[in-house]
Amino acid sequence: MRPFTSFPSPRRGTRHPVWAGMVTAAAVTVLVGGLPAVSADAAVAAPNLQLPFPCGQQWRLDTWGHAPALDMVKEPDQQGTEGASLVAPAAGTVNKSYYHDNAGNVIQVNHGGGYFTTYLHLQSRAVGVGAKVAQGALIGKVGRTGPTSNNHPHLHFELGYDSNGDGEASWGFAGAERVRPTFNGVSYGGANNQTSRNVTSRNCGGGAPDLGVLEFYLTDDQSSKVSTRPVFRYGNSPMVPISGDWDGDGTDTVSTYDPTSGRFHISNSPANGQAQYSFRYGDANGVPFVGDWDGDGKDNVGVRMGRVFYMRTSPVTSATETTQSVSYGDVAMLPLAGDWDGDGKDTVSAYDPRDARFHISNSPANGQAQYSFRYGDPNAAPFVGDWDGDGKDNVGVRMGYVFYLRTSPVTTATETTHSVGYGDTANLPVIGDWNGDGKDSQGIAR
Repeated sequence: MRPFTSFPSPRRGTRHPVWAGMVTAAAVTVLVGGLPAVSADAAVAAPNLQLPFPCGQQWRLDTWGHAPALDMVKEPDQQGTEGASLVAPAAGTVNKSYYHDNAGNVIQVNHGGGYFTTYLHLQSRAVGVGAKVAQGALIGKVGRTGPTSNNHPHLHFELGYDSNGDGEASWGFAGAERVRPTFNGVSYGGANNQTSRNVTSRNCGGGAPDLGVLEFYLTDDQSSKVSTRPVFRYGNSPMVPISGDWDGDGTDTVSTYDPTSGRFHISNSPANGQAQYSFRYGDANGVPFVGDWDGDGKDNVGVRMGRVFYMRTSPVTSATETTQSVSYGDVAMLPLAGDWDGDGKDTVSAYDPRDARFHISNSPANGQAQYSFRYGDPNAAPFVGDWDGDGKDNVGVRMGYVFYLRTSPVTTATETTHSVGYGDTANLPVIGDWNGDGKDSQGIAR
């Protein structure tokens, strides 16, 4: 997947990028700003929420020592918790989306009437402040960021009430309190050390949530801070952008992947808003990536599920599905693919958001990385591209709204870099060779 105020140079630590034991009460005793415990029933009835996960999934809900707040892990036995899709439990407006030193990635949604939901320790955030979200809309991914997560993947969930009635007086403000959430008519979090097993999400809606049409702003100039190509629309949220050279003409084209259905929408001309090819590949909520697996000059798709990379070897033009797979890295790592040695074939590799380390391999079948190095900060957004047109891909990271392109080869420990601010932090980054000059450059979707 090709998945942006200045930050310091990346030495603090894609084209194909766009990702154990239970937590105890001690893991969350330091809450962001310290919401007081419930002091009285809220004056307005709390919203009847749905579980903040896609329809049909089952989750375990624990209060531990911080009722009515809940820690949530996926059933059975926490498998699939890390990287799981977080969706809005009710319609609302995002009023906080940022990284906190203790709680990690944090999102807060104002649902009106003085009520707001808060989500801690996220792996990633898919929405920025001011975004209006429908019930079921993708807002982030579950993770284990921030020291108070105790490095255990889980979602820390709170329903808050602000007696001032504006829903924005959150942590540390007078009148803000935590209240018991109600999911699908059933209330949870009544006392400490309570566990609810196999709670099923009824956050089903009428189909895939739609946050509006995606608009793409692409540039052919790696130093440009504005788009140099006409803006166009293609797909809609919660689809995520991918890009590839699907027909072998030397230029990349934006396409999309829908995590709610596991469906790819491939277009050689997205400006008309139509996909020439559409097919499902893998399970819903897989992590997509793109690469040329056989060296024929045409890109193809893949999905990472668990720690296994699945590469679709039948052309995107074909209804027939053939595949190859390889295990590489672990489930916390994000998938990448690139032509690291210039042989015309892309090889899967991985980025570890926990320590900002890239693990690059020219032969992942043996499970080993030939090159491993840090670049940027932990929890940055990785991507891949050929920055100088030499036929060899390199890596990059997005921190804030800045793209950092690593210009020293992956084979060397020396680090040189190029950076440019483009878009804003709420945009989705895309990378590709839009004009066929052999060099990849940045773009955004919003």
